[in-house]
Amino acid sequence: MPAATSTSPQAPTLPPDLQGLRETAVEVLRGNDLGDVTRPSPTLYPHQWLWDSCFIAIGLRHLDPSRAAAEVLSLLRGQWPNGMIPHVIFAEVDDFYHAGPQRWRIDRVTRTASGAQSTGITQPPMIAEAAVRVGEMLGPKARADFYRALLPGLIRFHEYLHFERDPDDEGLVTLVHSWESGMDNTPPWMEATLPITPRRVKVLKRLGTAEALDALRRDAKEVPAEERLTSAELFTLYRVVRELRRSGYDFRNIRETDVPLLQDVAFNAILVRADDHLVEIAAEAGVTLSKRLTRQMRRCREAIEGLWSSSAYYSRDFRTGELIRNETVGGFLPLYAGVVPEERVDGLVKAMTSPRYWPRFGVASVPADDPFFIPRCYWQGPVWVNINWLLADGLERYGRREAALELRANVLNLIAGSGQMFEYYSPLDGSGAGSNSFSWTAALLVDLLARPDLAEIQAVAARAATERRVVSGVPGARRAGDDAVGAETVRPDAVGADTVGGRGPAAREAAAGEAGPAAPDAG
Repeated sequence: MPAATSTSPQAPTLPPDLQGLRETAVEVLRGNDLGDVTRPSPTLYPHQWLWDSCFIAIGLRHLDPSRAAAEVLSLLRGQWPNGMIPHVIFAEVDDFYHAGPQRWRIDRVTRTASGAQSTGITQPPMIAEAAVRVGEMLGPKARADFYRALLPGLIRFHEYLHFERDPDDEGLVTLVHSWESGMDNTPPWMEATLPITPRRVKVLKRLGTAEALDALRRDAKEVPAEERLTSAELFTLYRVVRELRRSGYDFRNIRETDVPLLQDVAFNAILVRADDHLVEIAAEAGVTLSKRLTRQMRRCREAIEGLWSSSAYYSRDFRTGELIRNETVGGFLPLYAGVVPEERVDGLVKAMTSPRYWPRFGVASVPADDPFFIPRCYWQGPVWVNINWLLADGLERYGRREAALELRANVLNLIAGSGQMFEYYSPLDGSGAGSNSFSWTAALLVDLLARPDLAEIQAVAARAATERRVVSGVPGARRAGDDAVGAETVRPDAVGADTVGGRGPAAREAAAGEAGPAAPDAG
């Protein structure tokens, strides 16, 4: 990332502590800049990820709007002829990545727009959101040029999602891999993939030789193993990649396999909001969207209602039509989409800000009383800055400004508490986990510190830090003014350990060694 120039937006005037935090964030972004794209982190994620680049651009716009626009446009270099934009576009670096080009072999079926290697799946469609945010920082001519360059590829991407991934015209996009959700080991997906655990993995589990799998993992060498997917989960996801590869990444073939297919609530909510932005971008560029596409956009917005049951939104199994009743933070993202009826909003806000999702810091990716909950394990408990960004944006548009302020203040306290740009944070004690030089955390902090209501956010953050009752162990963890999470729901020693209820990593790996008929061997 180039240094700020005279045409760059003026940096906000900040108190010394926040100024130092902002400088740390900017240095992380500069350190992860590969010239024309930004990697999520130096070692764990050395390539370009779709929704990462979008969140990164939202922060970069405050430093260099032209560079932010280039970050968004760079995603089109990975676009497939069918319109799909892959979840990873591989950079020409020497770093070995465990799910690199050799695992996907897309060269056997297609070629990306630039010839770059990529994965064969996509990721949450944040491009339109990022484009509108970046466009706000560009002058009229620069914005018009940016939109014109982006729009053809962006339209093709949305057409791919709405047409190819909704083959039965149900209105909802279907995902073929948990990595497409962006929430790699989120409980709905881990439950869905358990029955197809590879035979070799089952055998190793039965023999009690799990370390044979652990030794093959690079991601667990970069960060502690307890902060990542289990080996059984990871090698099962590799098996899904093999099935996708054999199917030529064609949904018509994929649906004939045993690959789990989910209508993911978070992905579809993000798509609904992205559709709104696409309409806005097209209107400003003077482009008329096709009737077929606008119909499918409307159908998608309406279809999210089918994911509601009683008091929550859930993902749905494409094959059976049954809701997958695992509660996760993804169930709140219809607030970001703007599809929640007004009479439901306060109930969702109350649930989201309760001790279940906000024991000390929020919003946890899995509720603290859920058997899947592990406070420092990827998408099974930690707080993610990007998800809070989405939720705060949705709350603000619903007129729940106080809740949005509290979310943003919570993010400020989390990052300031560690002083580093971690990938995710424990909702119990605020400790950072995963990569500690993570780009979207840095970028979204830059965005937060540029907000015109920063003084209000600071005031809420200071009050929250003062009022929060600091206790040891999970049972007493709480937000000020709320009842504590019950002692029976989460073990006090849950940090870095398996959870109660028989569905923590150890229990799931044991189940993987005993589950059902043997699946084909891993590839």
